[in-house]
Amino acid sequence: MIESSAPSTPDVALQPVSEPQPLRSALLERIPGIVHGLTYRVPGMGRAEGNIGYSGGRDKDDAWAMRHLWAEAIGFDIGLIVNVGQVHGNEVIRAYAEDAGRGAAPGTPVIGYADALVTDAPNVFLSTMHADCQPILLVDPDRPAVAAVHAGWRGTVADIAGNAVRAMQREFGSDPAALVVYLGPAIGGCCNEVGDEVIDAWKSVASGLGPLTELAITKPGPKHHFDVARANSLLLQRAGVVPEHMEVSPICTKCEGDWWFSHRGQGAAAGRQAAFIGIVPVAGAQETGGE
Repeated sequence: MIESSAPSTPDVALQPVSEPQPLRSALLERIPGIVHGLTYRVPGMGRAEGNIGYSGGRDKDDAWAMRHLWAEAIGFDIGLIVNVGQVHGNEVIRAYAEDAGRGAAPGTPVIGYADALVTDAPNVFLSTMHADCQPILLVDPDRPAVAAVHAGWRGTVADIAGNAVRAMQREFGSDPAALVVYLGPAIGGCCNEVGDEVIDAWKSVASGLGPLTELAITKPGPKHHFDVARANSLLLQRAGVVPEHMEVSPICTKCEGDWWFSHRGQGAAAGRQAAFIGIVPVAGAQETGGE
């Protein structure tokens, strides 16, 4: 397992707010035909610091403008994204070519309600929204196929990460050992104080991992802390992903709340950052999608 070499704090001081620099995975950047990027909080960007979420009384015109800016910076057409209504569960939805644009612009319906999307269709850009919950991006470089996952503590203890791997096996014949995975910025074990019910749920879903289960749990004070990145890494490995194919961001979104939207740090009105991933045609490659 590789800890991301990306800086823990984006170098926003050196970039114009009209040209944001998305966070990217070094592992995923090496894969031809895969476009991905993560947004974050940028002081002075738009009316809400680069927030691209529509919820919570948000100025939707500004959110739409922010989506355009971030998509341009990442390198895709914002009209091709697919959004899902996130419910903190473990359901996975497959997106097809005809789904491009669902949930993109204000007022357009999302593809459905779940916490992970998978596709092998070119020019379909999967999107998930986050404010402490972990973004997980998966790539099958052979098919190719991709997945985007939203994993808060509830989704983590429901094994949304493992379900995404199994969905790629089922839908695309993906070999888990060939998948390349990026676990992006999330609230860290340093800050993620939880109740006993979370620890009990984690120990239940992680049954069979033995002493490895304890790697995701600390108790620095009266309450337990839960490390979602460690937990999801363990569940991905149980599903067949090899550690050498995983990159984990060291960023804690609560600790670094000046640059990241954090529900724990900023409250229920916190904005949203996004993770995007999609496939673009590579010259000479055979296109899939919709089989």
